[in-house]
Amino acid sequence: MTVVGCWVTQEYHKMMEEISRKVFTRMDVNHHLLSGFKALFSNQALSDVEEARRTCGGAGYQSNSGFTALFAGVSPIPTYEGDNTVMLGQASKFLIKLITRATKGEMLPFPFTYLNRLQETLSAKNQARTVDDFHNMDLLDRAL
Repeated sequence: MTVVGCWVTQEYHKMMEEISRKVFTRMDVNHHLLSGFKALFSNQALSDVEEARRTCGGAGYQSNSGFTALFAGVSPIPTYEGDNTVMLGQASKFLIKLITRATKGEMLPFPFTYLNRLQETLSAKNQARTVDDFHNMDLLDRAL
């Protein structure tokens, strides 16, 4: 399972356990992350299936290639449980709320703590000047 998949599974179980205790503190963060993940990953899956089919040329259109069934299974996913446009809008709305809170000096929850240093991050200039600088993990970490 991927790192993201493991994280999602762990967060889901933690959130469900908290919901059973009527604690809803993770809901906003998880909704934001899962809405964004759903939109990005389902669009990417659809794009990848189409690219793979086109790579096979005319054979990709034949039903025995498997792409027709794969495409039929993947193509509705961007619409299931909320159209991707709506899902990305919800994720963006949450980010705007977080940025507003960060500019007021409020501490943000993980994984958004980087927004607590928003002004510092935005004012940072590229310090890499040589090829070795671009291999410097501290500079790369700051850039990310």
